[in-house]
Amino acid sequence: MTHDDDSQTAPSPSLQMDRRRFLKYVGAGATSLVGATAFGGALSQIGCATAPPGAGWVRASGEPLWTPPAYPVPLPSERGDRSQDKLRLATYEVIDDLTLPGEFRYDLIATFGDRLGEGEHEVLFGYNNDYTGLLPIKGSADEYWLFVNHEYVSYRPFVDAWGDVFDDAAPTFRLLEDTENDPPRFRRGVLHHGDWKAPLGNRINLIDEAAMADVPASVTSEIERVSKRLLDQMGVSVLRVRRLADRRFEVVKDATDHRRISGMGRQNVSAEADARSGFTGPASLHLGTQPAGTLSNCSGGTTPWGTFLTCEENFYNVVEEDITPDGQLIAGQAQYFGAGGDRNEFGRYVFDNPVPGSIVGMGHLFGLDGREYGWVTEIEPESGTMTKHTALGRFRHENVTLRCDAGKPLAAYMGDDRRGGHVWKFVSDGVVKDPSNPDTRRLLEKGTLYVARFEKDGEGDNAKRTGTWVPLTPETPLRAPEPEHCFSQHVKVPARFVGGAVAVGNTDRDNPDIEVDFWQEIVEDFTQKPFADCTLGDLVKAEGASDEEIREKKLGVILMDAFLMANACGGTPAARPEDLEVHPKDKSVFIAFTDNTDGGDGSPDLRIFPHSKLEKSLQYGAVYRIVEDGDDPAASTFQWGEFVPSGEVAEQGGGFACADNMVFDPAGNLWMVTDISTSVQNFPTEREPANATTRGGKFFPGVFGNNSIFMIPIDGERRQQPHVFGIAPMQAELCGPTFTEDGETLILSVQHPGEDEGTRRSDNPSVEQIHVVHDRDDQPFEQKRTVPIGSNFPHGELDKAPRPAVVCITRKA
Repeated sequence: MTHDDDSQTAPSPSLQMDRRRFLKYVGAGATSLVGATAFGGALSQIGCATAPPGAGWVRASGEPLWTPPAYPVPLPSERGDRSQDKLRLATYEVIDDLTLPGEFRYDLIATFGDRLGEGEHEVLFGYNNDYTGLLPIKGSADEYWLFVNHEYVSYRPFVDAWGDVFDDAAPTFRLLEDTENDPPRFRRGVLHHGDWKAPLGNRINLIDEAAMADVPASVTSEIERVSKRLLDQMGVSVLRVRRLADRRFEVVKDATDHRRISGMGRQNVSAEADARSGFTGPASLHLGTQPAGTLSNCSGGTTPWGTFLTCEENFYNVVEEDITPDGQLIAGQAQYFGAGGDRNEFGRYVFDNPVPGSIVGMGHLFGLDGREYGWVTEIEPESGTMTKHTALGRFRHENVTLRCDAGKPLAAYMGDDRRGGHVWKFVSDGVVKDPSNPDTRRLLEKGTLYVARFEKDGEGDNAKRTGTWVPLTPETPLRAPEPEHCFSQHVKVPARFVGGAVAVGNTDRDNPDIEVDFWQEIVEDFTQKPFADCTLGDLVKAEGASDEEIREKKLGVILMDAFLMANACGGTPAARPEDLEVHPKDKSVFIAFTDNTDGGDGSPDLRIFPHSKLEKSLQYGAVYRIVEDGDDPAASTFQWGEFVPSGEVAEQGGGFACADNMVFDPAGNLWMVTDISTSVQNFPTEREPANATTRGGKFFPGVFGNNSIFMIPIDGERRQQPHVFGIAPMQAELCGPTFTEDGETLILSVQHPGEDEGTRRSDNPSVEQIHVVHDRDDQPFEQKRTVPIGSNFPHGELDKAPRPAVVCITRKA
């Protein structure tokens, strides 16, 4: 240890005030949420009485046993002289590496482009690794299955690395400024391939047959080649790895059972295992017998019976999403191959760069059915058999976490990662007999999906915070949307008669299409019933030989359209719920809300997320916590509160922005990574455009620098105080933290290094910026920040393309 032990030192009065603020994580204090016995007592039992044997990472008080890496803004865990903030943070250098405490090291396990296995068994490790899971291999003392999600492709650094990974030529699409029109007709630029220019500017409509007829064959063949290559890099990898005596992991490179399942199908999976792949649950009545593949895989979960769950999130970028009232795919929606357009630090577009890659039509080119994606998907690591569980709903799944208690129903908690998305719970019809029995997986096939409705009665510390789980079933009554309580004043609901979505709300604002009462009239016309008598089942159509079959088909359609149906029955629009995790000791559920801003899909309910008003730094997400009434995973009601907010310490925030994936170490401490969007990272504050870079602005998270990983004690003297443990490389995101059972190794994904700028070049390696930082007394001062341009992670060589990688972190000997 190289740090001073000040755990017994009394904090300053201001820090005591901060502590009181954090202790009010449930709004009314720990004991008044559901009573001292149910909640306060449970908290007192969580405590980290001792650190995990041999780990030596965190004291029982919550004090970290490491010297934290330099962080660009104050943290609530800091106890030094407050007057030194300005001096200490007057300059700050951003590092293009995974920066850890000096007491720890990281080692690479797998990197994009690694070829694993031999001959016919060889697989290529995919791009943008996200969730990781670890399971011991039966019969082996030191070998494990390492499961890794591959979410999407960051086009610029991917193309930079193309020549080092593949044996064919890199694509030559370019996005150039529109110089033919004054003023420019296409402000986002014009897509070029050789001398050919896209008539729609930065995109090509892949659906419009007449438009495609004018696209040269050389361009269409290149689009198909690139799209197939991108789909191949998504999905999941299942790797055989070995744990070494020093606690590090390495891939068993010559193993014959590494597997890849991508958007283009399964690799190194036997025909027998492939034949066992399929769909379960009500929506399977509308789908084919076998899934084509899996794609847009974000986070996931590991089951106690020895399988992995992977969650398909932003599938709408690849395949069509909207469905008709009878569960058919709405064909002919625009699908584009194109470019999003990059922005510089002042929000202006920059050109003459490789296409950033908003290529949303890839699946259309290969006949992929959009209804097959957006599910929780189970993978058996030994065989590669893939099962998509439709009873858990189709939406933009970020993750899934299980509560699997013997003698009780199986509960699966999930988040829908979109602005205005929902918090979900699935409860099985049957009960768990033996969590480790492989037959327990059958509980995921039949049950009820619920959406959370958060309630708040009163204001301030004495407000009562309760919630209800609303079932997504045909019998559930419709409830008029309340867009007036959302920041953007619009909510998306099922459009009728044709299907898809319609935005309802205040049509004086930009987003809504129609007023709520007009939507209710349309529903009444569609159902031929008064709105007050309508149910979710009335919004869908089905035919069958019996009432039971019709109900099951209707339920399948409802589950396929879960996000819109949840808005139609009163689910609370939330602040991008990403990760949910069940605490291993008290079974409370932690929820990472990533940001409170608005978007096209909706925005958070201001009654539940009051920091959505673009006023304070606290708007950049938070960690909430819910407790099931009666400690029952099948409870229909719960109580909730804020655990740790985002934002600056001076505004009583946790010193971070955009909470994302979480994990508990063996002692029960919460570890959390952040997800600050690449376009915002290190964006200078209080600069042009001023309204977007001051507190509450959408670019303000740039003050927090690169994405990071924090440890947040649940109990002890330092409870609820975020402690920085690691900082990501440039324009990267840290994802999928997984601890070994002994707590001595942390596996972590480093995703999309150099996402916007690509390779860090020797002729322009960094830039100097001025940031306005607030100290712990809320006094602003200027910070001179050195920021690398692009990335060279993990090798650190200038002019060499960055690559995503999975690492293992251990304490130095």
